[in-house]
Amino acid sequence: MMLLVVDTSVLVADLLRIKGRERLSDHRLDLYLPEHTLGEVHVELPRRIGAVAASAGLDAAERDDLLMLCLDAVDNNLAVVAGEVYSPFEREALARSQRDPADWPVVACALALSAAVWTNDNDFLGTGVPTWTTRTLQIWLDRQG
Repeated sequence: MMLLVVDTSVLVADLLRIKGRERLSDHRLDLYLPEHTLGEVHVELPRRIGAVAASAGLDAAERDDLLMLCLDAVDNNLAVVAGEVYSPFEREALARSQRDPADWPVVACALALSAAVWTNDNDFLGTGVPTWTTRTLQIWLDRQG
């Protein structure tokens, strides 16, 4: 079992793909989302779905169905971590998140859970927490069989 705190951008990207939603539901992954970033998901996801719908010619009902499918995938596959669990690590996470201080909740959550971060964002490099990109994570999953 791999314990991962999921970055918002990688989560939204995977939610928009069938293969991504399948990856999110993989039983070998134990996925967490900081409470602070759940709001980002609820803002970013409809925005990205709107862009996808416009380029793919989806109507309003199809767009709404995709949004519900994505939100269900979040509810069914990720545990939202309450702020009080990782807020004691805020100061340390801010000190480590020099490239993008807004990333502190993900870093703090990873520190609190002794977890890695699943991200495609280089801003997490050098924070002192292990990181997995979608590509390297999929390679690991494929090798596990």
